[in-house]
Amino acid sequence: MAEIVGRITNIKLTTWLSGGPNEFDTCMLTVVEANGNSSLMILWNSRSNAPTIDRIRETQRLALAREAAFRRRTVHVWHESGSSIITSIQVDIP
Repeated sequence: MAEIVGRITNIKLTTWLSGGPNEFDTCMLTVVEANGNSSLMILWNSRSNAPTIDRIRETQRLALAREAAFRRRTVHVWHESGSSIITSIQVDIP
């Protein structure tokens, strides 16, 4: 599992195929490492009619990312090698 350490500089929420039966939402983060490399990562991607527990988990992950970005905290983002989908996120708290 690969790890990226940096700061979140941008959060993008998008709804695709709005109003249709296949509507889905995505949340993408831009993470900038200390060396200046920037990575676009997918925090979550789910159907709009996903089970409630999944939607709650996604909003909690979004809240964590937003707070880390606002406070300019260092984050550790784990993802599968060759994939931009985040499997785990951790925020450094001094």
